[in-house]
Amino acid sequence: MGENVAVIGVGHTEFGELWDKSWVELVEEAGLQALQDAGIMKGDIDKFFLGNMSLGMFGGQEHTASKVFSEIFKGDAESEVLGRRIEGACSSGGLALEASFNDVLAGAHSGDDKIIMAGGFEKMTDKPTDQATKILSAASDMGKELGFTFPALYGMLKDRYIQETDAEEEDFDHIAVKSHKNASKNPRAQYPFEVTHDKVKNSFRVASPTKLLNSSGIADGAAAAIMTTEKKAKELGSNYVLLEEVVGVNDSIALFEREDVLTLVSTKKAAKRAYKSSGLTPADVDVAEVHDCFSIAEALALEDLGFSPKKEVWKWIKKSLSGCEDKEAPIPYELPNNSELYVNTSGGLKAKGHPVGATGIAQAVEVTEQLRGEAGERQVPGAKVGLTHNVGGSGGTAVVSLLRKP
Repeated sequence: MGENVAVIGVGHTEFGELWDKSWVELVEEAGLQALQDAGIMKGDIDKFFLGNMSLGMFGGQEHTASKVFSEIFKGDAESEVLGRRIEGACSSGGLALEASFNDVLAGAHSGDDKIIMAGGFEKMTDKPTDQATKILSAASDMGKELGFTFPALYGMLKDRYIQETDAEEEDFDHIAVKSHKNASKNPRAQYPFEVTHDKVKNSFRVASPTKLLNSSGIADGAAAAIMTTEKKAKELGSNYVLLEEVVGVNDSIALFEREDVLTLVSTKKAAKRAYKSSGLTPADVDVAEVHDCFSIAEALALEDLGFSPKKEVWKWIKKSLSGCEDKEAPIPYELPNNSELYVNTSGGLKAKGHPVGATGIAQAVEVTEQLRGEAGERQVPGAKVGLTHNVGGSGGTAVVSLLRKP
């Protein structure tokens, strides 16, 4: 790659049931944090990409980017910003990151060092749970998977995994324990408390074998990341990290149309391209934020991202996470391709929260802070390389990014 892309500022609201804040206020809060972190003004932003799954159904507003301009940018006389909303279900934030990354590169190749803001948000808790579940189900194939919820779809994946391996259902419950332990150190998390393995194991079955404490919740929140060229970052005196690559890949939206339902081909292909382009490998990664909308999703992600052979990660989950109630956060995995890998130090979607359009950007915020040594009690010692993994639906879209400490 000719010119390097740098993340120069990040912002992240609290995630949770934020009834006292509108979606515009959440977007503004995250954006202003990122601007302050980068040491720049609104008028310095050339373009913004905003990840959002379904404001139209959750909040009745379309033409989202223009609304953001009207409420946030219009008052700045220097602003000539162009905004664009990007939708890819739960991977909307990751796709906004990908678009921003490529826009910075395109500008660099033409001699224009652009400053781009990637944002993501969702305001979900104003709807009753049954309505929110119906809206989220639109990320599946509505013509072929009608009637299935995502707890049911991921439950089928978990059931299939257990049938094809020697794994037991409760093996995956360790993931939720670890995630909550990490979230207990995250002041922005929706569920910043610890849980025991027995509590997860005995929690209510949402769609058997998916249990309540295997599942991410419904949340509100926003996140933002500002990026430019490394050359511009140095001119600005930014405390930056390098965004080495961002790759998005599609696959069949419906589970039954895939050759192997236990392989998310979109994740596998995106990771392979990202590793090849960046020159990095799974063994180089110190910290990863992966898409754990359900516990089984984290297990499958670790395999498809190259951290474990297929259908073997359950062994490493048991080895690494058994008894993690008594360990200090953040808690690492011991994996075959990487002696120590810290996964979802934020608490992940499970415990940090999953306002779906914000997730892909929030993952990048967590990794950026880890690489800058700013993650507080969640800090991974000596973190130099980080990965994010954001999925739409049950794998119809996946976005993988790699970040590196300069």
